[in-house]
Amino acid sequence: MHLKPLKQKLGSLVLAAALAFSLAAPASAADPLPFSDVKEGQWFYTYVQDLYDAGIVNGVTATLFQPTGVVTFGQALKLVLMAAGYVNQAPTGSHWASGFYDLAQREDCLPEGLDLGLDEPISRLEIAELIVETLDAERTSQDPSPFADTDAEAALILWDCGIFEGTTVNGQTLFQPQDDISRAEVSAVICRLYQYEPPEEPDGSQEEEGDYFYFGDKKVYIVEEMPERTYDSSLFQQDENGFLTYDSDEYTCRIGIDVSRYQGEIDWAAVKEAGVEFAMLRLGYRGYGTGKIVTDAYFETNLQGALENGIEVGVYFFSQAINEAEAVEEAQYCIDHLRDYHITYPIVFDWEPYDSSLDPRTEGLSDEMLTKCAVAFCEAVEDAGYESMVYSNLTYFYLHYDLSQLVGFPLWLAQYNETPTFYYHFDMWQYSSTGTVAGIEGNVDLNIQFIPKK
Repeated sequence: MHLKPLKQKLGSLVLAAALAFSLAAPASAADPLPFSDVKEGQWFYTYVQDLYDAGIVNGVTATLFQPTGVVTFGQALKLVLMAAGYVNQAPTGSHWASGFYDLAQREDCLPEGLDLGLDEPISRLEIAELIVETLDAERTSQDPSPFADTDAEAALILWDCGIFEGTTVNGQTLFQPQDDISRAEVSAVICRLYQYEPPEEPDGSQEEEGDYFYFGDKKVYIVEEMPERTYDSSLFQQDENGFLTYDSDEYTCRIGIDVSRYQGEIDWAAVKEAGVEFAMLRLGYRGYGTGKIVTDAYFETNLQGALENGIEVGVYFFSQAINEAEAVEEAQYCIDHLRDYHITYPIVFDWEPYDSSLDPRTEGLSDEMLTKCAVAFCEAVEDAGYESMVYSNLTYFYLHYDLSQLVGFPLWLAQYNETPTFYYHFDMWQYSSTGTVAGIEGNVDLNIQFIPKK
């Protein structure tokens, strides 16, 4: 994605990674939101919280945010232009957004053919085109459209950058271009705009040699030691309960979920009846500010409930380790809590970044040290006789981890797509963060494990 050279670098409201992780939603350091219709655990909660705390969005009343309400053209203009680095604009006419409209005209930010009144709802494709025109963005990837309902350039550009995500319906990823964009959806999009950092210009240093591919605008060199993905995309199917399945000459699969305290009380008998075969439970996490290790409030209840109902169990730990010693400490914490139980799935290292405005203790952690932490955690787990695994998304696997150091450890991929596109082999795939399963109130992450056929 290439930006106009005179634009300011997109803002300092850094919100997680370029593709959002879902295993653990970062808790805001601010007071709870005043809105009765935005509750912790909803997929848009953190986005609304951060924009509200920064004074960028407000409610329709003092106590209602109205997440499903539509966004007008005037509101979209203000949010997009300010995310692109422009300052607040005073009205130049009778409408409160007239100053932003005049600015967009002067700066040539209005897409050709966009003919909306400032109080008219804006569609998902129209706001995508507004963003792309404002940022003067161009697509560098040649990948086919991930969306079953559009190949519009603006939608593909923002997909590549992790700013727009689709919706999975009946196994297909849809952009739903003509639908009005909701207040919840625009909160996510604007947060990712603030977070997005354009690729750095080449510094003239000697370029790495070897085969490579592009991830967005980034050149990713292939790790020859890491086996490539061999799953056949045409063999992914949905079963009668809506779960993704896979069967080939080489692999069969198991159906799974991952949960934490955000799912609340779970009816594990109903989960089993729905067809879930394994569950990855958050055992605990390290505080991003204090560094204190905390057990997930629902871990023991979830562990006992899953095991009692014949669901196989693994665990993950939300790491904020800043060195190898802390990573080993986190692994040992997991091992100590599992001594009285028999688990058959891995203990997983799940390291995720926090918003830099929260001043996390992990800020500035080098990719080299992140990789060392993952290796140290996994080695400690395996030395204790358990299986290990590393969880991450495309951005961190491609651009931060040194995969040559993770060749010996199974990978758990987070990618919300109709079929996976990760270049390398992985053993587990978290394919949705908005799944629904009987026995669980609200959204839950859905997973598929690939089992080699003997």
